[in-house]
Amino acid sequence: MDKIARYGVASRQLSPRERWVCFAALFFLGFTATFNQFKVAPAIQFIGTDLGIAIDMLSQIMGVFSIAGMLLAFPGMWVMQRCGVKSSIMVTAVIQLVGSLVCVFATNAAVFLIGRTLEGVAYGLICVIGPNIMPRLFPLKNQGTCMGIWSQWTPMGVVIAFFTAPLIFDAAGGAAVPFAWRPIWYVSMIMEVVSIIWLFISCKMPAIPENELVEGDPQRRKKPGRNFLLAGFMVCAIFFVWVYVYVANINTLYPTFLQNAKGLGVFDSSMLPNWTAIITIPLGVAFGVIADKLSFRKWMVAIGYLIVAVCCFFFFYTPGTDMIGPWIGCILMGIAGAMVPTGTRAIAPVLVPEPKKTDLVLATMAFATGLAQVIGGYIVSPIVTSIGYLANAQFVMAPLALLAVVLVVVFVKSDRLVAKVRKQESEEDR
Repeated sequence: MDKIARYGVASRQLSPRERWVCFAALFFLGFTATFNQFKVAPAIQFIGTDLGIAIDMLSQIMGVFSIAGMLLAFPGMWVMQRCGVKSSIMVTAVIQLVGSLVCVFATNAAVFLIGRTLEGVAYGLICVIGPNIMPRLFPLKNQGTCMGIWSQWTPMGVVIAFFTAPLIFDAAGGAAVPFAWRPIWYVSMIMEVVSIIWLFISCKMPAIPENELVEGDPQRRKKPGRNFLLAGFMVCAIFFVWVYVYVANINTLYPTFLQNAKGLGVFDSSMLPNWTAIITIPLGVAFGVIADKLSFRKWMVAIGYLIVAVCCFFFFYTPGTDMIGPWIGCILMGIAGAMVPTGTRAIAPVLVPEPKKTDLVLATMAFATGLAQVIGGYIVSPIVTSIGYLANAQFVMAPLALLAVVLVVVFVKSDRLVAKVRKQESEEDR
């Protein structure tokens, strides 16, 4: 087992170039997994027709994907700790490819859903393994930057999926041709093969994880310091709210609202919320860099959730056919998307620096992600059907976001305060 765990571990510390080359391979795997999650959306009803899946059962195509991700959050952390980073991530990439292969050759619903479950297993493992690699790969002073970039694996995958999947489907003949959705999987399988090769060549870890070193010096190991576990678990568990509002509500049902209430076509209704992800990508990287310099991760998260509440209450679901509210909502949500995921992932290793405990709080974030997708998949549509889009936004989504603001402000320690504690601990060690 030790030999497996040491696979891909260098005999020295990595250079900055080696770190970023490894990061690039991991990031490619990450947005490929997100592409896999959302590639079904444009053609989901035609997948159901070809495989004999009833309309009221189509949600299972996304449901089995999300459930697998939720259930594997904590086991994924254990697998990574026992088997090592490269072994775990290579197995994850292979599972993803196998899942896509099963889907492509499926001729009935049962086999297809098995393939989707395997794709979901890979996604769940990436959710927990990916963020947990970053504190090992990069020093703490660079966590804002690397987490800011890493956090874009989801919006990047969303953008690519919503741009390319409809084009591929139409190019393959669209609704008039049975199984015209399969070429979408062919594209994802090419991405998966590239990912496996890239990871095999470029993925490696430093001899000593960076989160065990003092200022990157291999001769100086960190002594156990104070872990703000409650704050770490709280900020990661609260991520449930972000995923529930953004993924389960906005990404899933907002195009339908725009079609029914605003009169938009299928493509335009999908592209408007896609702009949220497009805005998030550059701003997320920028906020990550700024967070390293100004140490305001806590307030990034709190302000981000406040923006979410404002969007849900005032802008997303305006009456009438004017598009001013939706455009403002999507732009502001893009800013929030740059702040909440980036700030959450960046502050976790600051609050909880002990490596195995860092793994645990980030695994909690992965679990919250899957849980929100599963619960949202079951309850969002019934709530909207019962009380309507506007009431759902004002009485469910906005209050949840405000609750998140309160919980962050009350329970999450400021990273500036934590920095003072770390400085005091360092002085006491000398």
